[in-house]
Amino acid sequence: MIGKWATTAANQGIALAASLLMRSAIKPLLEVDEQSLFAVGLSRADIVACLSTPFTTDPTEFLASRGKKLRAGRGVRCGPRAARGTGPDPKKLRAP
Repeated sequence: MIGKWATTAANQGIALAASLLMRSAIKPLLEVDEQSLFAVGLSRADIVACLSTPFTTDPTEFLASRGKKLRAGRGVRCGPRAARGTGPDPKKLRAP
């Protein structure tokens, strides 16, 4: 019985330490400009909301899900097809 209690307490302590570590890694995102945050599908409000979640939740999961929802709504392409059609037309770059 004591062994089970000790295991539960240890697991909760590890989860709390991991949550604090993740939050300390997320805090520098508050200093990033809005354009850069928008480029990855986030806003400053998302960062603040993430840091306001209870310590029992993983803040990185909140940010990841928020970013995915916004990117899906904007129709942002990911992967090799994303770069297709960008840049100048090579035919127009030829010298006359």
